[in-house]
Amino acid sequence: MTEQQFAVLASLMGLSEPDRAAAHAVIFENERGTVAAANIVDRLREADMAIRGAYVVHGPMEFRIVVGHRDTHRAPGALELNIGDVVQLTAQSTERWIPVRVTALPTKPTDYYSGVIIEQLVTASRYQVGNGVRFSEDQVMSEAPRAASSFRRRRYY
Repeated sequence: MTEQQFAVLASLMGLSEPDRAAAHAVIFENERGTVAAANIVDRLREADMAIRGAYVVHGPMEFRIVVGHRDTHRAPGALELNIGDVVQLTAQSTERWIPVRVTALPTKPTDYYSGVIIEQLVTASRYQVGNGVRFSEDQVMSEAPRAASSFRRRRYY
């Protein structure tokens, strides 16, 4: 959370000036606060995550499709996901994995899964913890990518 985001959240939550100062010291100055300050910080972080999940949603076009009809290790639609599962998506912009917790299943065959980013693996990435995500099953990494073998078989005709 940035200082600007902190100021907006503190204002929306109606924090008093002493509570605001105590929470600011804990979050930005790494001070060890009181139990009351820790509770305020927890409420601020929960509100931040709820707002991010509702308003910041990354669409399916931002993630790489990792499975196609010619793949022999997994056909599209073969992976069954459930609410609460943690999956890995590959961002188009960074080519890095993003861990996402599934929060909603598609209601019809043409719909998308919904999820929330649970960890930020790339610093200063736009994919931040708590952001919402929409994705399809063929964008989910189910196993680590395998490198192609350097050994090639010769065909003798």
